[in-house]
Amino acid sequence: MSVRDGFIFNGKHSYKDFNVWLQEKKIQPPAKVKIKETIPFMNGTYDFSSVGSNGEPVYGERQIQVKLGLRTRNKKELYTVYQLILQWLEDTGRQELLFDNIPGFYFTAEVESAPSFEEALMLGNLIITFTAQPFKISTSYMGDDIWDTFNFLTDYTQYTNTFEITNPFTTVIMYNNGRSVTPVINCSSPMTLRVNGEDKEYNLNAGDNKVWGLKLKNGKNELIFAGNGTAKILFRWEVL
Repeated sequence: MSVRDGFIFNGKHSYKDFNVWLQEKKIQPPAKVKIKETIPFMNGTYDFSSVGSNGEPVYGERQIQVKLGLRTRNKKELYTVYQLILQWLEDTGRQELLFDNIPGFYFTAEVESAPSFEEALMLGNLIITFTAQPFKISTSYMGDDIWDTFNFLTDYTQYTNTFEITNPFTTVIMYNNGRSVTPVINCSSPMTLRVNGEDKEYNLNAGDNKVWGLKLKNGKNELIFAGNGTAKILFRWEVL
């Protein structure tokens, strides 16, 4: 990890804006949220954890701990930098947290507990714990042609997210790199949609549509539009 590597939070970069270096980081995975019940004389338990999520696992928050090194010219400057960092990190709610060496993704996080600070002469160490939502979220939309962050192990080549829809129907193939996600579908005119061979038909209005129950699964998705115009499918993929 380069001395200039760091992270962006609340619109500022740890090294570029505060001249502090990221000594280490620990990103804990999220734990599953389990709802289990047992009844008398029963072996084991019933697991109701995914009853309301259509069978998908549900995850809790995760902890991200970073250790920052402060190096200043005198004690007064040390306390000034310390004060500015506290204001930057603590005086806000949930924000996007982006690490330089995890390109293409951000966490949604907040500093909820007080940081730990140690000082020695003109040097200081600051340990900060972020409470983050369980998934990393892509910084770009699926279909954006961005090769700088393309991962040949996990990503799909999808060159567009805008499609011409013509009568009587048009089949669109859309890939999702991550977990099941509800997209925003922007239509130039009213349309109907069926997804992945399901019997259910979704009615889409002109403009942005985010339809409850409509989800794109991981991998290949087949969307059959009926109507005439254009449809733009917008979503950011989410991964552990």
